[in-house]
Amino acid sequence: MVVTTHYGTRPVRIEQLTGPYEPNGQPDPHLGQPLQFGLFAWNIQGGSTGSKAVLADPDRYQHYWRWPLASRLLSEAERIGFDYQVPFARWIGQGGDTGWSETCLESLTAAAAASAITSRMLQFSTAHSNYDFHPFHFAKFGVTVDHISGGRWGLNMVTGYSAKEYAAFGHIEPPEHDESYRRADEFFTLVKALWASDVPIIFEGEYYQCYGAYVNPKPTRKPRPLLMQAGQSKVGIDFACRHAEWIFQIQPTMEHYRNIAREIHDKAASYSRRVLVATQLWPVIDKTDAAAEATAEWIAEEVDHAATMNFIQSAKRQHVSSTFGWDEAEEESTDPYGGIGKERFLRMALGIGAHQLVGSYDTVAEMLRELHEAGIESVLVSFFDPFLGLQQMEDEIFPRLKKMGLRR
Repeated sequence: MVVTTHYGTRPVRIEQLTGPYEPNGQPDPHLGQPLQFGLFAWNIQGGSTGSKAVLADPDRYQHYWRWPLASRLLSEAERIGFDYQVPFARWIGQGGDTGWSETCLESLTAAAAASAITSRMLQFSTAHSNYDFHPFHFAKFGVTVDHISGGRWGLNMVTGYSAKEYAAFGHIEPPEHDESYRRADEFFTLVKALWASDVPIIFEGEYYQCYGAYVNPKPTRKPRPLLMQAGQSKVGIDFACRHAEWIFQIQPTMEHYRNIAREIHDKAASYSRRVLVATQLWPVIDKTDAAAEATAEWIAEEVDHAATMNFIQSAKRQHVSSTFGWDEAEEESTDPYGGIGKERFLRMALGIGAHQLVGSYDTVAEMLRELHEAGIESVLVSFFDPFLGLQQMEDEIFPRLKKMGLRR
């Protein structure tokens, strides 16, 4: 196909269709703090806590997604020193007694709004590459927020994992796992090409094509915006090492964190890339270990079982007919923990699988030090009680981390 633009510039064909692809070089993954902190799930009903405990005070524990509260939360996070924020990007919620994640602010437009009320904190959005968006969309959407924020925007790369969300976008069954990452590989290679090229481009991949596409203005953050990814499988980690700067992992022990951090850095180095290994946290903090444990036990006792089961089933790679109960021949599971065991079930309910930190100020600070020593350089935090959590971080945790040399 011969294409010329309306202003007569002949497009350039992009020959490399998959990563690693860094035509202008890779951004530095570090933001200047030994241990970076991000605020997660501020934009969604109940945050990352699927428990009826949120009903004890809905405005405090559940409805901080409403913009008058959310904007205060973001401003406070920036004021006390948080380095970035990541909305929880969902299109279909989990329901249950709490309506967990049934209501949320969309992550891309929320990042634009957050950019306008902050001056330092990095703002992230999420791109679900399998949900029928085109890379041209996100290249243009993203550069717009990059300019609004003055170069403080980054992109969370997600393939899509919810069968119900796939169905909502018209896909009766999700793509196979490895194919999802092959599609994502092309998607984000094309996004990078559009950010980098000074002339219109032609891109002819297996999954994505464009003829004469061009993005202007270019990102103000040089050489491009930061990218993050949280694939946990071998294929997902390989994809992240080829495309992302920040790679999020959740592991059961410090030894597992050490091993995965070493593996990720070695894999990224094989692609001549530099990355930062991060994790997601769900903390419950109090003056004493006993007080923090009592609060965590109360939240766990009030778990929203139906909402958590919905989340687990939705996240499984299965046919949508099974997800919606359309297959009448399939027997309903009698396992109260969705086949993943009580411990993992509660981790999904309380933090959507995050590493849980429960303890006193000293205990939590020490846990953070252990994570850093195991190779974690950034933590993404979602609180059950966000305003209290930020106050505790400012008054108690950050001062301890500064003494440890983990914050400046």
